[in-house]
Amino acid sequence: MLPSKTRKIYLTVGVVFVLVVGLHYLGWLRQYENWIRSFSIPALGGVHGLSIRMTDNYQFFKNREDFIKAYNECSIDAEKYLLLTSELTQLSAENAELQTQLNYFKKKQIKHILAEVVGREIIGTDKTIIIDRGGNDGITINDPVVVNDGILIGKIIKIADTISIVRLLNDNSSRIGSTILNHDKSLGVIEGGFGISLKMNLIPRDEVVLVNNQVVTSGLETTTPRGLLIGTVAEIENEPYKPFQQAIITPATDFSKLTSVSVLLTQ
Repeated sequence: MLPSKTRKIYLTVGVVFVLVVGLHYLGWLRQYENWIRSFSIPALGGVHGLSIRMTDNYQFFKNREDFIKAYNECSIDAEKYLLLTSELTQLSAENAELQTQLNYFKKKQIKHILAEVVGREIIGTDKTIIIDRGGNDGITINDPVVVNDGILIGKIIKIADTISIVRLLNDNSSRIGSTILNHDKSLGVIEGGFGISLKMNLIPRDEVVLVNNQVVTSGLETTTPRGLLIGTVAEIENEPYKPFQQAIITPATDFSKLTSVSVLLTQ
């Protein structure tokens, strides 16, 4: 026998259940049922939609082969994504460099032509690059070649119809008149340092040259405009027994990473 308290609970629940069922069939609870339904249906719909999305986003594998196949496909997709990201980064950098060059020439009103670096010749102390523009584009021997905001990197030394060879400033045979932007506006000649560095020679001994002084083209050569940036002074060599002092110059750009250049058309 159940305790009297438990029997009372069961009896009460049974009476309530019978009462609710009876009122439902009589239609007296319809208003309350509609009210409850208006709240429960959106919730049930959300749960149903969530279950569909979870089914779409998760794939259950029946065997090991299906899992390995799916894993390999994901790996390929990841490699493609990394490749596209790398290409996008490279294109963005090239676009920024070209935009800088275009802004410089727009400001300076200098006749020029854009070119792409398509090859490189590095043999011993010879440092040259090949560009995809040539005689058909109006390029001539000794035309200066620049990057960014007018940074000189070299000069044209050979021309074909559709390509040209540029001798870089760090080539052992490179020579160019230059000026240090110090108080004396010291003149000298920039020479290539065996493909490693730049050295400025023939600087008057009595003129003060400081580290970090900028060096630009002097304009004393007919084919090279004055003021093209070359680099900055890194070290000064002023020996008492020599008639001139020398300076080691740090180039304003990295010659090993050239991709797009501009040729100044002097003719």
